[in-house]
Amino acid sequence: MSRERRLDGAFALLLAGAVGNLIDRAFRGFVVDMFNVLFMHFAVFNVADICVVVGGIAAGLYYMFLMDKLEPREEGGHGGADADR
Repeated sequence: MSRERRLDGAFALLLAGAVGNLIDRAFRGFVVDMFNVLFMHFAVFNVADICVVVGGIAAGLYYMFLMDKLEPREEGGHGGADADR
C-alpha cells in the first residue's frame, strides 16, 4: 500500500465520521447512538464514532511510526544562519 493511500484512508474515516455526526446534529439536533456495550460500562456509540476513532488512531500511528520511513527528507536544512551562505 502506498503512503498516500494509508493516510488518505485514515483521513477518509475521520471525515466520514465527522460528517455522519454533523448530519445527525443538523437534522435531529442530537447524535443517534446505537451500540450499547452491556458487558462493561462504556459509552454508547455509533458507526460515525467508530470511524472517527479508527481514523484518528490510524493517522496517529502513521505519523508516529511510518512517516519517517516512507516520506523522503529534504536535504539542505530549513533555513537559519547557514541557509544564507
